[in-house]
Amino acid sequence: MTRTGIRCAAEQLIRAIRAESTRSGGRRSILLFGAVPGAVILPLIVTFGVAMVGERFATISSSISVSEVPTTNSVYWVITFTVITWAVIATYAQAMGERGPVGEIARYLYPRAATAALARWIVYGGWSAICSAILVCVVMLVLPTMFPTVYGGVDLTSSAGIRFLLTVPIYGVLAVGVGVGLAAVIGHPATAVAVLLGWAYIVENAISLIPNGYTVQTYMPFLNGVFGTGQELSLFPPWGPDGALIYLGAIALGMFALGSGVLAVRRRR
Repeated sequence: MTRTGIRCAAEQLIRAIRAESTRSGGRRSILLFGAVPGAVILPLIVTFGVAMVGERFATISSSISVSEVPTTNSVYWVITFTVITWAVIATYAQAMGERGPVGEIARYLYPRAATAALARWIVYGGWSAICSAILVCVVMLVLPTMFPTVYGGVDLTSSAGIRFLLTVPIYGVLAVGVGVGLAAVIGHPATAVAVLLGWAYIVENAISLIPNGYTVQTYMPFLNGVFGTGQELSLFPPWGPDGALIYLGAIALGMFALGSGVLAVRRRR
């Protein structure tokens, strides 16, 4: 690609990022009705609800033993809900963006099939990273303050806390990449979202029930992402936490490349 071609591609990508940022905003936006309840409110309600119940039992009952929660298990619901919600939002946005009049306009404005998809990965990946980083900070600061009996050992400045602060946003960006690539391959919003949720919440957990399932489970992409954040899990991929994030990153890039290829073929029809 020539220097002029690179500059043209960069300009189109910047234009696509601005367009997607505008399209995702507003009073009826997917951010307001999707991200706020699913990626922010839900994980906070579950996190503090569980903490409140645990603290209550720990302080009023001597017959029930409640174990102290370590830092490595303090942001589980943020990892579980926030990251996947943003991946779902990106999946839906990508599938919808290639359909109807919006898709026709995109084909005219962005001759390269991957431009709009990459813009969505950047926009929603950025939102996912920012949102998850803020929630990790909020949760790890509030839990030991409000619920010291059970969560007194949670420490944002510990090595585990710092790792969460760095790796949960990375996991969020990579999960969005998987979602965008998946939506580009499937092309139908509801189907793409159903496949993503079914894989992340059902297949990756239920696969342990098949013969040698625990070995197969170590190769599951989203579980590798969760493991890579430092969250306590019962599986141990052979490549370690950093390798698990790299593994998920490779899958995200591969899925995005496959989706871009499918988009290019679909445009020629």
